[in-house]
Amino acid sequence: MTELMKKYSSPKHTHAPGDVALALSLFSSVRRIMRVRFAKGKKLDPSTWLRIETLKFIADQNEPRMKDVADYLSITAPSATALIGGLIRSGLVRGFTGRQDRRTSRLVLTAKGKTELRTAAARALRLLGGMFSPLSKKEFSAFATALKRIKDEGAEA
Repeated sequence: MTELMKKYSSPKHTHAPGDVALALSLFSSVRRIMRVRFAKGKKLDPSTWLRIETLKFIADQNEPRMKDVADYLSITAPSATALIGGLIRSGLVRGFTGRQDRRTSRLVLTAKGKTELRTAAARALRLLGGMFSPLSKKEFSAFATALKRIKDEGAEA
């Protein structure tokens, strides 16, 4: 049995299927509310979220490769190439040959890309920050911790 199969065949905690379904439904509902608020009444191109997340990933990493982007977003290499190609054509990302291995292409944000990411982050905070106001500081901390744990465990798979 592979490590991945072992990990998910013997979960740490077993939750009732109805509870899992409810959590997934609520997660989808909150995600939909976030998209509507971020669009602010305009039709939002679904790729907007993907572009912002890609810019954030490139900014957070140390000169990632195209493969790193594909792996992070769980998309195919050709899809990552198309996505990054659009960001390069928009002047948001620059590709360059790796210093250690000249066969690899590395990615960095341009000044325009950094500005775009800061603008998107500020807009998201302005439009979405209030969504968390019903939570106390303790509840928000527990929520953020739970999301991070789920993300980290999923990334290990």
